[in-house]
Amino acid sequence: MDTITGKYEIWDKLIESYAYLKKVAENIAKSNENYFIESIFIALTLDYYEKLYVAEAKKIPIAMLNAGIPVEFFYAVDLFPLVQEMVTIPLSSAGTQNHLNYIDHAEKSGLSSELCNNIKIWIGAMLQGATPKPDMIIHADFPCDSTTIEWQIIRDYYKVPGFTFDVPYWHYDKNHEFFDDKTIPYYVSQLKGMMDFIEKKAHVRYTLEKLKETFERSNQARTYILEILELIRAKPNPLNSDTCSTLYSTLLISSGLAAPNEYIKMVRDKAIHNYQNKISAISERFGGKEEKYRCFWTCMPVYFDPLVFSWMEEKLQISTVMNMMGNQVAQPVDTSSEEVMLSDIAKNILDVPMGRQLRGPVEYLIDDIIRTIKEYQVDFCIWGGHISCKQSWGTANLVKQLIHERTGVPTLIFEVDDLDNRIIGTRAIKKMIRNFVKDILDS
Repeated sequence: MDTITGKYEIWDKLIESYAYLKKVAENIAKSNENYFIESIFIALTLDYYEKLYVAEAKKIPIAMLNAGIPVEFFYAVDLFPLVQEMVTIPLSSAGTQNHLNYIDHAEKSGLSSELCNNIKIWIGAMLQGATPKPDMIIHADFPCDSTTIEWQIIRDYYKVPGFTFDVPYWHYDKNHEFFDDKTIPYYVSQLKGMMDFIEKKAHVRYTLEKLKETFERSNQARTYILEILELIRAKPNPLNSDTCSTLYSTLLISSGLAAPNEYIKMVRDKAIHNYQNKISAISERFGGKEEKYRCFWTCMPVYFDPLVFSWMEEKLQISTVMNMMGNQVAQPVDTSSEEVMLSDIAKNILDVPMGRQLRGPVEYLIDDIIRTIKEYQVDFCIWGGHISCKQSWGTANLVKQLIHERTGVPTLIFEVDDLDNRIIGTRAIKKMIRNFVKDILDS
């Protein structure tokens, strides 16, 4: 695909990084088919980045979003969804210093060091003219207060139309102790408001047929993912530790399109094959080593070093069977009518990873962790707490205590900035994990 380059530093760096990764992965896959699926994921992600420039060239409106907004609503009316998390997080994983420069510039410009670096990276790049300018901004005010504050800065700077979701605090499940029967109707009303906003600002028109077509494609993807998540509950884990995160990343940018479904189906088929043949992903990739322990990384992964999970597999024989950002529970939506479809979509939004755990009472987080430990046969947890997640840090020791009381599972807690290795680096993280395994698990 021919693309325009050299316009936006942050975007060009992503294209450059993923083009390089794609070439490397394809070369490795030629001699080791176990890496073929990874090369497909990288190619899909690169295709997404390249399409922003295509959208600009064709004058297709660009909507900037956060992870709480389903991209299907934009593909259904041929808009380009610019998902902020899928810019700043991959940039921090790319091995360059760009994201650190953006963080420093944002703080020199007046942003507090306590605010989350996830969005601060974008703000620093934005202030230097290194980002594309969206035609509209749509975001939800979760999972944290830092997110809400920083999105206001972005919206005020670009001076483009914006729509903000007010995410309900209470639960939608009538059997839940914090159930409120107004939760889903309230969120559905906001989804309708967003659709009206998009129609007016982008001069497009939603049709039920196109919405159904788009969400039925994502239904297929979600069905595959739910099957995958069922399969990785088995011992040993048939898939590598980074799988859950890559699946979630794929949905964030491509849900509702046809191409990702083939990739997700390939992952599902590999999981079935390995499960049926009792092949562990660790053994498959690292020459006969077998899974020894199963970890639940209860917070965000270490984005500045995505190879930490692979290191745990190779050196410690630990399968990180789940992490917060890959912990999906969203179900296929009923497309029989617009009202029913929007109700199901509202439930899925309220259930997005991180959002569902942190948008309400602490019981949401605790119950989610306990459920995951039991379902995935977890041996220990790691709370690698992002320093800016103030509401989660306020519960860290309580959660550790309750995990042990209810399951007997130990938890390693340490502080980290998941996007900035200048706070705590890879070497220190590996040392803490290695010592925990030696002193607690192996003893």
